[in-house]
Amino acid sequence: MQKLFFAAAILLAAACTPARQTVSTPPRPKAPAEFRAAWVATVANINWPSRPGLSTAEQQAEAVRLLDFLREHNFNAVIFQVRPQADALYQSSLEPWSYYLTGKQGQAPSPYYDPLAFWVEEAHRRGLELHVWLNPYRAHHVAGGEVSDSSVVKRMPADVVHLKEGYWWFDPAKKATQDHGAAVVNDIVKRYDIDGVHFDDYFYPYPSYNGDADFPDNDSWAAYKKAGGKLSRADWRRDAVNQFIQRVYGDIKATKKHVKFGLSPFGIYRPGFPPAISAGFDQHDELYADARLWLNKGWIDYYSPQLYWPIDRVALSFPVLLGWWKEENKMQRHLWPGISVGKDSSRLNVHETVSKIMITRGMMPDDMGVVHWHIGSVADNPNMAKALLDGPYKTPALVPASPWLNTVAPAQPSFAIEAAGDSMRIRWEHPRTEEVFRWVVYLRYGTQWSYKMPVGSERTIVVPAVNGKQRLAVAGVTAVGRTGNESAWLGKAVDVPIVPRAGWNANPPKPFAKHQPVRITIHHEGTRFDSTKIAAQHIKNVQVWGMGKDRNWADIPYHFLIAPDGTVFEGRDVFTVGETATEYNPAGHLLITCLGNFEEQQVDPRQLDALINTVAYACRKYGISYETIASHKDHSSQTSCPGKNLYRFMQNDYIKEQVQALLDATGTSVKR
Repeated sequence: MQKLFFAAAILLAAACTPARQTVSTPPRPKAPAEFRAAWVATVANINWPSRPGLSTAEQQAEAVRLLDFLREHNFNAVIFQVRPQADALYQSSLEPWSYYLTGKQGQAPSPYYDPLAFWVEEAHRRGLELHVWLNPYRAHHVAGGEVSDSSVVKRMPADVVHLKEGYWWFDPAKKATQDHGAAVVNDIVKRYDIDGVHFDDYFYPYPSYNGDADFPDNDSWAAYKKAGGKLSRADWRRDAVNQFIQRVYGDIKATKKHVKFGLSPFGIYRPGFPPAISAGFDQHDELYADARLWLNKGWIDYYSPQLYWPIDRVALSFPVLLGWWKEENKMQRHLWPGISVGKDSSRLNVHETVSKIMITRGMMPDDMGVVHWHIGSVADNPNMAKALLDGPYKTPALVPASPWLNTVAPAQPSFAIEAAGDSMRIRWEHPRTEEVFRWVVYLRYGTQWSYKMPVGSERTIVVPAVNGKQRLAVAGVTAVGRTGNESAWLGKAVDVPIVPRAGWNANPPKPFAKHQPVRITIHHEGTRFDSTKIAAQHIKNVQVWGMGKDRNWADIPYHFLIAPDGTVFEGRDVFTVGETATEYNPAGHLLITCLGNFEEQQVDPRQLDALINTVAYACRKYGISYETIASHKDHSSQTSCPGKNLYRFMQNDYIKEQVQALLDATGTSVKR
């Protein structure tokens, strides 16, 4: 037994690996940010509701199914079409109820509810941003039923034109058109708790809508010329749209600055921009959309050009176009491209979608994100949904912050951690919950950080106390505001449970000497120890042997003892000093030992994890610097002590670095 205590030393020894190794310690983490959105189209009942005339309950059930899908697949935003044809999927005094809801334009849902209010509440309940998607100029769609008396076509006849394919369109150059469109946007922004306003690629209509004939705006063009207008007809049209885009952006910011304005223009600005793009539609000359100007000027908060072409289509290549738009992003707004491969569930198309996401991450690592056209291409495509969830959307992400809108983060939440059986319950509070959109709960098990993202209404989360073989060591909670700013945070330690002396039936100690521990020294007890042994009985045997007549020691020699399964046992009182069967004076040493012979055995990960947590606990509780951590061998001339499989974790500073990381995460400063 004499040899037992001479061997009770180094917890970490690798005599065969004397060279120092570099070990990276994960820093205190920050949750990733990536815009993950999907369009929900209501025009022609593409996505929702599935057909006109569904009951209120059926409409709501379909909405919940789509929103549940987005949350379960780690999306964080939904772009919901609320104005498909100068009508409203919400209560409006400006435009009639949508045909796509009830099958009759101007007729409210029955039993009554406000679909937009419902979508906003249910989206936020799931931690999803909701952006309202409006078509600014389409007055009536060919799939929109009859033109009712409540339609703007009847109410504003001087401001709309009829196209040859059956559409009705606002004349963008008319002041009444711009005033009405701006009023619709302002009404929604004022009355609903939305997160964004979104326009797509429909400005002046695609030529095919009018049989490839020119847009019929002769009256407004003649009035412009009569008033002395000098612009060409094309520039005049573009100028009308430019004025409207700039106006809408300013109006939104004047009303609610945090509400983002997003645009999803046709993916090609013009053929030849950049030179490698040698085909495609010219929105500048056909839709009169100067999409580059709006991005250059920063009249938007995010841009989602519709880059629906394959990666390897040379004349219309996705990464080539994305690179051009990135170069044009002079004001550093969000650039989150729209992507689509339809509903094809083949391996090739699934791979194409995932590849586009990864290309976007690589090209814009500081502001990642895409918008999926449309939600049906993922929600109704099991292969695609699984590939996203198993791949790039495996873990949740925050919406990237918009620093030009606001750089002020919410206050840091206060929180508490408590045991709940085999779990840990984390509860938090915040002084201004109205400023918080989401929470992030950071968790460190062993050496690995992870995170969870409860939604704004939640104030508690239950997590496992042990994940695999690692125990929860640190937790922290942050608050995330409406523009994506995340609060500061300081972790709290989850102290490893310590079995008291009564738990191993310790004998009362004999008279002992007092001391003040100022350093931490790690021993190993030395006896081969496996799962067939009972740690409590073994520790009791060691105490009995040490306090026997041939030893006559005051107590068990160590302050803490750690079994291979990670159970930590209380030893002698921390403020007492006593025998260790080594030649160094143990006064001032807080002694921690691991049970086992680590010349022969490998370190159980649970034991190593418990050791790190116990050392960090001792540093915090007793104010001891982590830089004092050493092995028994560092204080002793004894060199034959078996423990190479543990000693390597000290040689490469692994234990010291992990303890430092735990202390840093909790804001503990004990370095001397």
